[in-house]
Amino acid sequence: MPINKPKDVYICLEFKDLIMRKIIVLSGLLVLGACKKEEAPAQVAVPTYDQLKSAAWMLGSWANNSEQGNFSEYWTMENDSTYQGKSFVVVQNDTVFAERAILSQKGEDVFYSVLILTDSTDTETPFKLTSRSENTLVFENAENPFPKKITYTRVNNDSIFAEISGGGQPQGYPMKRVK
Repeated sequence: MPINKPKDVYICLEFKDLIMRKIIVLSGLLVLGACKKEEAPAQVAVPTYDQLKSAAWMLGSWANNSEQGNFSEYWTMENDSTYQGKSFVVVQNDTVFAERAILSQKGEDVFYSVLILTDSTDTETPFKLTSRSENTLVFENAENPFPKKITYTRVNNDSIFAEISGGGQPQGYPMKRVK
């Protein structure tokens, strides 16, 4: 079948014209898109955990060795919002008491949650930070039988005093930093 050259050339020119129009329109859209003013991304509030940072002096290893037994407490920073603690009382090479504590900030509140490891229950008991100063942290849980209050006091950079009270005989634990 013979090819009709003028008609083929005309169709080819129409197709080329169509392609050129599309290229011009797309180029114009790209230029307009490039000139569009960028909106600033929405500001996202980044938590600072300032309440928890006020307890950073608790981080480290603490101990009190006496004739009654050896008391040890260890605090580490798990992340920006959580410190993890472990406490042990050892009497004559036997661990008579062990607990895990988590100090965490949730929103503007700080909680001290305790799990007694030498007890048969697997229930954490939360205590809310109710008072703080540069050298004192007070956590309370009025629903807990004993203690209802846990207080940590920084005596100096190498000495702290922990006290549990409320609902029973108060108990104090003086501790020195272990280096």
